[in-house]
Amino acid sequence: MCIKKSNKTPFFSLIASTCILLYIQNGKFSIYFFYFTKLAYEKNGVTPVYKTYISLEVRILLLAAPPGVKTFCRCSAQGSTEGEKASCPVCRRENGALPILNPQAARKAYLLIRSLGCSIIKEAAYERNLNTPPMPKDPDGKPSIALSGLSVKLGTDGALDILFHSRRKRIRITEVRLEEDAGRLTHSVRGPAGQQETWMDYSNAGMPSLRIRTAADFEIGEEAEVFLSELRRQIQYLEIIPGKEGFPGTSSEVPRGKQAPWKQASWKQASLENIIRCNAYVAMALYPEEPEHFVKLRNLNSLNFVGKAVNIEMSRQEEIVLNGGTVLNESRIWNAAKNATEPFRIRTEGEKPRFIREDLPPFIPGPGILDPGSADSVSVELPEARRNRMMAEYGLKAHQAEFVCDEKSRADYFEKTLSLGTVSPEISREAAQWMSSYIIKECKRLGLSIADSPLTPERFAKILNMLRDRRIHGSIAKQVVSAVLEEDRDPQGIITERGWEQLTNRETIKAIVTSVIEANAQEVRRIREGDARPIQFLTGLIMKETGGLAEPTLVKDILRELLSVSLVYVLSMGGAISGRVGEDGAVETGDEQVLRDLLAAPLAAPLASPTVESGKGEDFTDASKVRFESIDVGRILSEEIIPSDWAILIETIAEKLNSGTANGIVIAHGTDTLPYTAPLIYWLFADANAPIVFAASSTPPGSSPEAKRTMKKAVSLALGKTKGVYVVHGGKVLSPLNLKFEHIGVDGFRNWNMEAPIFSDTPLLTGPLEADQYILSRMLENAVNSMCVIRIYPGIRPDYLVSLMDKGVKNFFLELYDTGTAGFREGPYSLKRAFTLGKRRGARFYCSSQQEGIVDFSGYTTSRELWRLGAVPMGAYTTETAVARFLAASIIADSEEELTQLMDIDAPPNGDA
Repeated sequence: MCIKKSNKTPFFSLIASTCILLYIQNGKFSIYFFYFTKLAYEKNGVTPVYKTYISLEVRILLLAAPPGVKTFCRCSAQGSTEGEKASCPVCRRENGALPILNPQAARKAYLLIRSLGCSIIKEAAYERNLNTPPMPKDPDGKPSIALSGLSVKLGTDGALDILFHSRRKRIRITEVRLEEDAGRLTHSVRGPAGQQETWMDYSNAGMPSLRIRTAADFEIGEEAEVFLSELRRQIQYLEIIPGKEGFPGTSSEVPRGKQAPWKQASWKQASLENIIRCNAYVAMALYPEEPEHFVKLRNLNSLNFVGKAVNIEMSRQEEIVLNGGTVLNESRIWNAAKNATEPFRIRTEGEKPRFIREDLPPFIPGPGILDPGSADSVSVELPEARRNRMMAEYGLKAHQAEFVCDEKSRADYFEKTLSLGTVSPEISREAAQWMSSYIIKECKRLGLSIADSPLTPERFAKILNMLRDRRIHGSIAKQVVSAVLEEDRDPQGIITERGWEQLTNRETIKAIVTSVIEANAQEVRRIREGDARPIQFLTGLIMKETGGLAEPTLVKDILRELLSVSLVYVLSMGGAISGRVGEDGAVETGDEQVLRDLLAAPLAAPLASPTVESGKGEDFTDASKVRFESIDVGRILSEEIIPSDWAILIETIAEKLNSGTANGIVIAHGTDTLPYTAPLIYWLFADANAPIVFAASSTPPGSSPEAKRTMKKAVSLALGKTKGVYVVHGGKVLSPLNLKFEHIGVDGFRNWNMEAPIFSDTPLLTGPLEADQYILSRMLENAVNSMCVIRIYPGIRPDYLVSLMDKGVKNFFLELYDTGTAGFREGPYSLKRAFTLGKRRGARFYCSSQQEGIVDFSGYTTSRELWRLGAVPMGAYTTETAVARFLAASIIADSEEELTQLMDIDAPPNGDA
């Protein structure tokens, strides 16, 4: 029971585990039903409660051997010469003719049935489908295509689980039938006005076809789209149809007169949309009644259109109901050019799927078709199981596992590549990153699939090994990948021929470095006196001596070794820790000298080791043990940070990390915007080859010893760690993720929703960041200009969000209540209008909690409505961490699709990393 207080007269009832809220005001009842329902028009003072019903009927064309043979006999299908004859008593529907079920088709059907957990019908009755459409006729008036019209139900009561925005849901499968293709409604858009032509394509008529029907378990179109993607993966893993990359394109149009796919030389002549097609059924009914009829969306011949078509049809029906109209019992077709469904024809009761059992012996699968020992199991590792295993075994993040396992051939390619070298989480994630970014992009450019490209697993493993051994760097690796794909040659031969291999022999480089040091005594003396800037000069000389081929990181390592220098870069992003107290007592921006004085000043007592240690540590009490280079990124206070300041910081960090000179990086930062900057750097550099430590103080130097102790503890941490991103404040070492500035003072920061601090894991960026300050500024400015952070409060008007959309804002970060709730009560303060309009405009709503809650849209009916309208739960992440993830993703992503994938959280932070 859901109980809430109100100054109105409330009445609550619980029906089917759903909260229904009734208000009595001015003699009228108003009902608010949030779980499945739509609000409808008011009639006689009562607002009826409506429920949306969405189900799918998926048809899969089985291009099974023997090719071109019909489903229920051995005759040739339309236009084929492979069968025994064009027609027989079975397909002419003569009485007493006994069907012969295509054995290959039956085996594939049972394989899918077992994978879906269906109950197998041991004695499957042959039925006649009375809704088989009439076939075209020859000039003599006889049908040109002989079809039996038979259908056989082989399995019932299965399910397929889907995962959408971190919510798992089970979709029930009501039945799986084996039938014959009776022609397919085909659409094409022609002309400048987007005129749509529709006709029947009979090129596969008679071929085996699976019909999979679901229960009306879908709430939104996106769920249907996720279901179809998961079903597509499953049938491809089972090799019922080829992998998606095995098809040449995604065009759904079948030109008239073209040969049927099974007549071509291979599967690759058929498009995926000609193999899988879908009908969607959408209806609204007064709860708890069942709908009298469904609107049928016919032959959605692109899987990408299903979600959009369903959602637009839902909106169309809702608008009709809200205005007191009646939704017609009809079939509609999807017009992609107009982004709308259009009437096709009115349906009658007789057009509902009806089957009449034939007086024929049932089909009983024998051992050659259904192995009794494997009737309840599938030997193939299915997509979900493989994704979970890859995350556990190889350390892949969820979005990486999703990409790799999207195709069985792609997943096989990935695992074959890893089997040829040393396996570690870092190498595995790097391989996945290369595949999902540069390699897939180049393959698409050249019209190739990854698995069948010249970049074999052996060649890809060689490139990864050369990157690991630092024989080549990332930019060269990209050129090598492109050359292999274009020229079909071995990577080593390409690198040798073009002189791309870096010099990595340590002794050879050490001899050159020693020679340069001996020839530049003055610069060496400056370095040993504390000035680190000549290191860059010496590095340039060494690179010149080696023709630019010396591996830069190795050069820096040898330089530091021979000069006995441990180098920590100290960067300033302003704030109290590098500030001064003015004459009026206010904190002013400081400069580089403030930090130098802070680091040089002795402590009254030795500094204790950092409170969080995962490796070696050392007390920083002797300034002679380290050389500092202080870089003034910005003379600002923390609250003055703008995107271009972040760009300077990111570029500087990337430059120092890529140069290989940094043992560690310390960033002096203010407190106000630290919860944004720290996670931004984490998402980009969490696995960098040197630790990055933020140092923040509540008071400026001179006011208290806090700034001095914080800075020296930060440097000590930078020297003691080998990787990770850390925040030092008030004597504590905190995680950069979920950093919450709760109040002013030495104990003002805390990590929300985190059992143990997280410092290092897989960032969104894999590999070095290569971008200059100008490009980074533009990327960050564009991202910031497209977003807005809003804290939900009682009485917030949807008009505010709509006006922001009108000004170009399309990424909203909403701080909701609790686990993800907000006001959807009908009226001027309902956010439903803003979410509905935002969904149509492509806006994204990323939702976090005002409290220390985990947003998963559970526990409240309003949460379900938010989720149904497309809100994205950010799980345990705070608003600041979610915003930082978006900014980092905006730098990394090459497309809106990739940005969306990067924003789908893998798991809440829990300290396991």
